[in-house]
Amino acid sequence: MPRTEPNISREALWSKLEYNPHSEGQLNAHMADERFRVTCCGRRWGKSWWAGHEMTLKMFIPDSINWIVGPTYALAEKEFRVVYNDFKKLGLLSSCKYAFNVDQGRMKIFFPALNSLCEAKSATKPDSLVGEGVDHIIVSEAAKHNRSTWEMYLRPALADKHGSADFPSTPQGYNWYKGLFDLGQSEDHTEYFSHRYPSWENPVLFPGGRKDGEIVAVEATVSPMFFQQEIAAEFTAFEGMIYPEFNEDIHVQEFDYDPKQRNWLAMDFGYVDPFVALDCMIDTQQRVWVWREYMVSYKSTYEHGHILKDRVNPDGYHIDGIAADPRGADEIATLSWIIGGISAHAVGWSLGVESVKRAFTVRDDGTPGLIIHPRCTELIRQIRNLRSKTGKEGRNSPEGQHDYDDHGPDALRYFFNEYFVLGAGDSLADFYGTQYRRSEAASFFSYEGSIANVDGDLEKMPLSKFTNIGRL
Repeated sequence: MPRTEPNISREALWSKLEYNPHSEGQLNAHMADERFRVTCCGRRWGKSWWAGHEMTLKMFIPDSINWIVGPTYALAEKEFRVVYNDFKKLGLLSSCKYAFNVDQGRMKIFFPALNSLCEAKSATKPDSLVGEGVDHIIVSEAAKHNRSTWEMYLRPALADKHGSADFPSTPQGYNWYKGLFDLGQSEDHTEYFSHRYPSWENPVLFPGGRKDGEIVAVEATVSPMFFQQEIAAEFTAFEGMIYPEFNEDIHVQEFDYDPKQRNWLAMDFGYVDPFVALDCMIDTQQRVWVWREYMVSYKSTYEHGHILKDRVNPDGYHIDGIAADPRGADEIATLSWIIGGISAHAVGWSLGVESVKRAFTVRDDGTPGLIIHPRCTELIRQIRNLRSKTGKEGRNSPEGQHDYDDHGPDALRYFFNEYFVLGAGDSLADFYGTQYRRSEAASFFSYEGSIANVDGDLEKMPLSKFTNIGRL
């Protein structure tokens, strides 16, 4: 069904609102007629004004349903406030049914004259995003959303009416929003528009442009990465990287699987978010070579186990150990019966991260301690994008990372926890000599390394199960 046009012109509406775009760039963003418009903006460029005024125009489409979806209600409020004030200025708010309560998550305007609705929603309430026949959506601060919010909920809601969407946001590294932006740069995706708008392209706030005194002052007081991302709206910048040591020119290399080396699987569990299994080869110098990734959503743990067990492997393929998320007791129990015992001991987040960071260090021979094959595209992207949590102003930042699009790095960290932090890569014979290889102490040490320790509870599998780890 083709999109219906509003029963008022943009120019007439702007005249009544006494609104004028502050720059040619903002005007071009308004006039872009692509179905999906991605405006990547620096702070204070005016993205909420742009998207909010566009939503006001959409409200003049008869019988239309329009959403403003933020990562939280507070973030959705910014564009909703623009629409609310527009209707107030137009003298139409008194004839509408409306609610404006951020704390209760009730923000909506129903325009009876045209039977049109604007409603603010939060991605924290995914059940509220299940709908049909939505005409237009503002995906507020799109880069802060999970990719699944768009793909599972918002994109399908637009299908019936061939609805449109705007994606105003400040970038956050190379996450899914960067991929969305790239669609707008491609000649093959004509439904997408994208453009980058640095903060200084708002001449009302920054009349001096790039050399405006306020812009120069901010640049002098914040980190270069923060400035490039938050002010210059560049995707190449990344504030709060967990692994700033990671360099694709150094850590991403072609290599072959070597069956003479140890090989571990590193796992993180998921259903909507992907289930992850990384093949990690460890050489005699204790270098880690991640040579294969498996990241798949929407399958049961049982299905994943059999896919991993039955997939095609290189000659001489074997598994010497499996490391996984210690919080996944049910998944561990299921997988242990299919592919063998799993090591899953709880280790502090910072210990695991520090172990991975040390592995990124380039050694005296010029090769780092962690190398990733270029076929592991998702792992590479997620490592590059992984960000630390941000604290409230005046408080220390909390330990940990943002818990989205992080499942590959998490799986890698679980492996480092088991193999390096807890020493599962060692054996008693390494310390005491070959006479201990057949001792009770050695067998106990080996067995304990294959116990799934979930939240402090030891789940011991029959010894016969661990004989399956050697070769699949």
